[in-house]
Amino acid sequence: MTSKNAIEYYLSIAKDIEQNIDLKKYSYTIHDNEYFEGSITNNTVEMHKIYWEEILQRGHWAALTSIIRNLQWVKGTEQAISENNLLSFCANLRCLIESSGDNLLSLLGVPQILAENFKNIKDSLNGTISNKTVYISEELEEILIHFSYARKISKAERSNQSKIPKYQNAKPASEYLKKLDNKIENGPVAELYSILCQFAHPAAHSVHYLLDLSYDSKIYKFSYSQNADKKYIDRILNAYKNDIISILQKGFNPGFLTLKTLNLFPYELTKTPYFDTINLRNIKAWIDIDNKISLEITK
Repeated sequence: MTSKNAIEYYLSIAKDIEQNIDLKKYSYTIHDNEYFEGSITNNTVEMHKIYWEEILQRGHWAALTSIIRNLQWVKGTEQAISENNLLSFCANLRCLIESSGDNLLSLLGVPQILAENFKNIKDSLNGTISNKTVYISEELEEILIHFSYARKISKAERSNQSKIPKYQNAKPASEYLKKLDNKIENGPVAELYSILCQFAHPAAHSVHYLLDLSYDSKIYKFSYSQNADKKYIDRILNAYKNDIISILQKGFNPGFLTLKTLNLFPYELTKTPYFDTINLRNIKAWIDIDNKISLEITK
């Protein structure tokens, strides 16, 4: 498979999603803290049910938007390739890398946590939880809030809110790149990202690629190149083929894994049947999730 084939494959998924998933079906509801503190504090069964319904909604929200966001960048990348537009290609692929790194870093643990707590979550949803104390997951809450609400905190926000939770701070791009590079500093993904930035920003690369340089008898000659955009796009796609394929897989799998896991819970709002058609049987993460859920069911 070439990197271009991989991009086209995910573009086909984008078309499938547009045809098979009615986004109007999904509307998420989150109660404020006063509701929990005042209205249902003494009703543990109801509190469990509402809490986990909201967590699953947040999980669905994060997973589905992570996929849609990535697909929009895939569309932009593919269109730039078809139009031989190098600058658009670099800008879109660069953003696809950041988006994929965010998805991987932020969401890969979500389906694992859901699987590890499958029985208690299921019992909470069904109103059959036996625990008298509230069963929650602060780790999952923070992961999902970070994905949906993390941002660069302004000075004004810091002065008005002295204790902003750490998980509301956006992570730097370097952390996304390192995660995609399997924790290697300045690995091939970081190298690719750096090259794309040179073209996406108004730097020398973004103008010099248009010219061919020759030297003869102490004279430098600059001539406009023929098909410069296509040449550079093909060069990047070929040189970083394996890395681009890996970026796509790592960027989409957390969302796919989460939505397939959510389909196993008895909660209709967070079921997305289309994602059961995506085969993840050979992916180690899905095998681990499936094994954890099977173990939970036997408890």
